[in-house]
Amino acid sequence: MIKSVFFGAALACASMTAGAAGVDVATGIQLAQIDFDTYHALLLERCKTVAPDSVGALAAAMAQWKERNADALVILRQLYKAQLIQQMRARQPAVSEAEIDAHVAAVMGLFNGGLKDKVAAVPAAEARASCEGDYANNLQNRPDMDFNELLKRMTLGR
Repeated sequence: MIKSVFFGAALACASMTAGAAGVDVATGIQLAQIDFDTYHALLLERCKTVAPDSVGALAAAMAQWKERNADALVILRQLYKAQLIQQMRARQPAVSEAEIDAHVAAVMGLFNGGLKDKVAAVPAAEARASCEGDYANNLQNRPDMDFNELLKRMTLGR
């Protein structure tokens, strides 16, 4: 399903599988780097083709999820970028801002590259199931999609 491909790709970057019950902090921070606005737009476009009646409910679930998670995602992305910069400067003290920017862009490309192709490659039956409730259910119920909780766990050190 789209969720399987999407989460599999995302979590594979973080050395976990999509079927995991939870997600550790490091993996969650990496998952937060995914451009969900782009992914959601691509998914909605695909749903218009394979399950047009599902688009309204799915868009509403996505908007609700975004409203709850947008601020936490911004913070998590800033923290990850700061970590990338700190690590690069530790390895190369004389690194230029241009080199840092290129490195950060390359890393973000690992998380977001090929989203369009990944969504398009999912078989229609699997895409339909995601459109008709599977993905919305994941947004509402998967612990790894609650970025506020992840941020709280980081703050509390758990």
